[in-house]
Amino acid sequence: MTFDEYRSHDATDLAALVQSREVSPAELLECAIERLEAVNDRINAVVSTRLPEARREVEGCEPWGPFSGVPLLLKDLGLEISGSRLGAGSRSYRDYVSTHDSPLVRKIRSAGFTVFGKTAVPEFGITPYTEPKTAGPARNPWNTAHTPGGSSGGSAAAVAAGIVPMATASDGGGSIRIPASNCGLFGLKTSRGRVPVDQDGWGGGVVEGCVSRSVRDTAAYLDAVTGTRSFVSALASGPPQSLRIGFSTAHPLYEAGCRVHPDNEKSVLSAVKLCESLGHTVTEVPLPWDADVYERDFLPVLFVSTAGDVAQARRVRGGRLGGRDVEANTLLMSKLGERIDREAYDAALARWQRLAGRCAAFYEQYDLLCMPTLADPPAHVGQFASPPLEAAAIRVASRLGLVRTLERFGIIGEIARRVFAYMPFTPTANMTGAPAASLPLGTSGDGLPVGVQCMGPAGADELLLRFSAQIEASAPWFDRVPEL
Repeated sequence: MTFDEYRSHDATDLAALVQSREVSPAELLECAIERLEAVNDRINAVVSTRLPEARREVEGCEPWGPFSGVPLLLKDLGLEISGSRLGAGSRSYRDYVSTHDSPLVRKIRSAGFTVFGKTAVPEFGITPYTEPKTAGPARNPWNTAHTPGGSSGGSAAAVAAGIVPMATASDGGGSIRIPASNCGLFGLKTSRGRVPVDQDGWGGGVVEGCVSRSVRDTAAYLDAVTGTRSFVSALASGPPQSLRIGFSTAHPLYEAGCRVHPDNEKSVLSAVKLCESLGHTVTEVPLPWDADVYERDFLPVLFVSTAGDVAQARRVRGGRLGGRDVEANTLLMSKLGERIDREAYDAALARWQRLAGRCAAFYEQYDLLCMPTLADPPAHVGQFASPPLEAAAIRVASRLGLVRTLERFGIIGEIARRVFAYMPFTPTANMTGAPAASLPLGTSGDGLPVGVQCMGPAGADELLLRFSAQIEASAPWFDRVPEL
């Protein structure tokens, strides 16, 4: 099988070819490895491999599972596979080798996937870009000067570049949808509780999933890891009819001077016209949340979770972290998390519940909410790095415990606003437990992918998948791939 033939099939098709014995798992694995060797030095998507083990696993094997022999990469965050490194994007894990398979990895392997490596992540998955100090930045296959996003940036870059047809991903504030948007992929964040998670991260906001090039691949993957047929069966029931869709292109931080880029706005407006042509009723609406949900409600939970990540890293290092084991910004977030007491943490989560109530009231009138996935096209690599003076202040304050000084000078708030100005539309789905998908419907003026996000009420995953498949059939994206 040539690379062009390999990339012309999604994972579902490749599995069917294995089942019919038109191609072997070993052949598919070699296609993936050849592509990895051809492009990874340019995109830095894959940070570790287990090639000898994977080759042994597929040698002469019989087809098994719904994804028999399909090559797959794991996001290098929380997913352990016995005998392989787990890096979490951090120097603190540099010597860590897993001694067991995570429960989700066991399900993935039982589904027939051939796991042959791990993909790049930012340290502990806490940023919407993938630029860990330990491995260097992952790069977007559409233009390597730009980021694939984060935290599932390596997974999205690997899929977009054609190394694998899909890769695992997880989402605590947009980490499936952001890289899907940046790399021209489909990315679904499921409702809270639909996919079992090995660890309850970020106040219950983290979900496991994948990034893929087709809606049906995502549906089949979710069925495989949940042991159900509900997602694929939903697609078989056909497209939804006469949905009530609200849409907005207003930046939630508009009063702070933030604007949605014209290319991202245009992508949503084009999606609106497409929805209307399909018989849906589309109405411009105000977003059912206020600008305070980011710094006031989301960040405290993120900071506390980061403090837990750093504490775990300290345990991995035998109880002591060296000065370069954890990045300065991560350490700063950890220090902030240590200052948040249980009462304040519970109060933040209570506000998440009130936000969920406001969104539930919105969905009494609308079936879906359409908006940009991101406020801007894919950012440049290094765009979110702190200016030199700010970076120096963060390093000193993080090591010496001078967090109050940074707060007093507004540095922490400024960093938060920079990030949320870029990703103001994704965290609320995690806070409310709702499903949300990024669909690759737009293109920036310089040819980079731009995603359109659709969110539904909690539990409406099947409806969102059916809608996404309807949009995919009307505006196909599978054959739009980067020339890397």
